[in-house]
Formats: sequence, structure tokens, C-alpha cells
Amino acid sequence: MKIRVEVNSLATTRVSGIGYYTQRLTEAIANEKDTNVSAFSFNFLNRQPIPKLSETIHQEKNTLFPLRVYAKLQSYGFAFPFDLFLKKVDLTISPNYAGWPTIKSRLKATAIHDLTYIHYPELVEKNNLPHLTRVVARSIKTSDFIITISEAVKQEIVDNFTIDPAKIIVTPIPPNEAFLKKNSNEVHKKYGIPTKKYIFFISTIEPRKNLPLLIEAYSKLSPELQKEYSLIISGGMGWKSEKSTEAMKDAQAKGLNVVHTGYIDEADKSALYQKASLHVLPSFYEGFGMSVLESAASETPIVATNIPVLREVGGNGAEYFTSNDSDSLVASITKVLKNPDYQKTLVKNASAHLATVSWKKNAELIINKVNELKK
Repeated sequence: MKIRVEVNSLATTRVSGIGYYTQRLTEAIANEKDTNVSAFSFNFLNRQPIPKLSETIHQEKNTLFPLRVYAKLQSYGFAFPFDLFLKKVDLTISPNYAGWPTIKSRLKATAIHDLTYIHYPELVEKNNLPHLTRVVARSIKTSDFIITISEAVKQEIVDNFTIDPAKIIVTPIPPNEAFLKKNSNEVHKKYGIPTKKYIFFISTIEPRKNLPLLIEAYSKLSPELQKEYSLIISGGMGWKSEKSTEAMKDAQAKGLNVVHTGYIDEADKSALYQKASLHVLPSFYEGFGMSVLESAASETPIVATNIPVLREVGGNGAEYFTSNDSDSLVASITKVLKNPDYQKTLVKNASAHLATVSWKKNAELIINKVNELKK
């Protein structure tokens, strides 16, 4: 079976979440028996980094046409088939919401990771909102099947686009294997962590992550817990991060141990998880919630918002609090931190839940779907 994946999200020095998903899914499919995988990217005049992929994957590129121009044409529905001069394949996968027009592919699949632009349009970047509004509906209509990352998002797609559920396959995102290995990197001094124990938050800081709620909850913890546990916030500033910045500065001005590390070295990521006493994910909307499984792999207890997708990803391996309720979050944090036996139970349950997802299963789902549609 011949499969082509569009991998422009990997042609960068700083790979995003979608880039990580694209890389791991592409390599998982390539590892399956009787598959021949190629990876395509636009690389105008060879100015972009080469996508980092296994050497077994054949890389194709267009060096004569800028991605930015092609993406604009595609957004408005005027793009030419990107594979005009490429070999024929059985399936083309577009992993970033927009199904690219193709002429050399028998089947086409598009990955849609969430529907933030529908449920919370005010949280989407101003320039990206009209693009998503144009391309997602079109991609659903023109794709032979849709790939998404959770049952919760699958149901949202069905509800919003009246699509047959059988046309959608769900590929949960397993964490990087690095989280399963002990990481002894010294992170306290490097990132200015003032206490031995800490509560951990990690994400690009943007409105839907609801960081101000976590800071408010931390400020309401008992003085005893605040003294013992600092709040460590890792991740760069995304768009509309002003409220989060203000909340961090206010907390620091009050003398609270709230530290923003900014971007962290990838090599330190698992160490920060593993050495944390608790990870908190206060988002009020997610397509998946990758950090839930990263916590599970790191054997770190997690407190997460009680929303369908995080319950799906966390199972009974997480403590849940009422969305947007700081008092409920305070109660959940306190419950976990003050109960070592409960922490062990959460870690044990999370580990069992983690074992149910794998990239191999995801690859098999896609290959089986292609075989089904080819009949």
C-alpha cells in the first residue's frame, strides 16, 4: 500500500503539537508491513529545514512554489493538485485540518484535531479563524474519511457536520517514549524552582488553557501548601496571553512562589513532569489533552477539568474538578497533595489506561480503513 503524507508542519526548527502528531503517525504507518510511505513538503528554493523523519520514508518536495502562497490558494479553494508531478498512491493524508487537492491519489484523508473555531471562536487567532471556517467544512466534504484524535471530537464533528460516524476514525496520541524513561536532569536550579516540591503546568499559554484559574486556585491554597509547593508554569506565550501574564505578575507581587520558565529544553520536559508532585490541566476546551497521558507516562498524578475529552483521555487515572470553578480546583489539588495513597491509585489507574493507546494501533486503523474503502 502506497501512502503519502503532507509534512509541512515538520519543516521547521520548532515542531508544534500537530508536527509531533504528523511525525509519529507517518513513521508508525511506515513501520507497518507492506506499506510504502512518502512525505511531501513545499520547500521554496530549499530555504526550509528538512523534515526529521525515519530514513525509510521517501521525502518529496516542491522547491519552486512557496508554501505560503499555496496555502492561501488552498484556503480559498483555488489551489492546483499539489501532487501533479508525483507518483500515484493509494492514500494521501493531510494532517492539519485542510485537505489538499490531489490528482494522483485514490483516496484522501484529512485530520481534524478539534473544533475550537466553532465552539470558542474568540479563542482562535484572528487570521486563522476565517481560514478554518473555509477549509474544515470543505475538507470533510471532499475527504474519503476523516481522522481525529478523540471520541469527543468525533462526536462534535458528527453533530456539527451531519457526517456518518463510520467515516471518522479516532487515533489517540500516545506520549513520547522519553516520558517512560527516568530523566535525572537537574531542573530546579536551571529553571529557578524555589521549592523541592512543585505543582506543574505546561502548555503554550493561550486563553483556552485557562491559566488564570489555576493561579487563582493556587493563591487560595492553605499557607502550608503554598510554602511546600511552588507553582511552575512552562511554555511560551501564545496569542491573547495578556490575562495570564497579568495573573502571574500579580501572584508574584503578592510573594507567591509562581515561576514562569518560558520555553523549556525538550530534553528537560520529562524531568519536569517526573519531579513534579502534581500536574494540573485547567483547560475548558481540548481536542485531546496530550499532557494527561504525558503525566501518566511520568507517573505524576494529574488534576484535570471535568470535560468529556479529558475524562476520555484520563479515565479513572485523574482527579477532576468543575470547569471554571477555582474553589473546586482548590479542593481537588488539596485532596491529591494531602493523600499519598490516593496519588498511588491515580498513578496506577493512569498507567493501565495509557497501555490502551499506541501508534501501531493508529496506523492499523488507517490501513484497515483504506483496505475497506478499496473493496
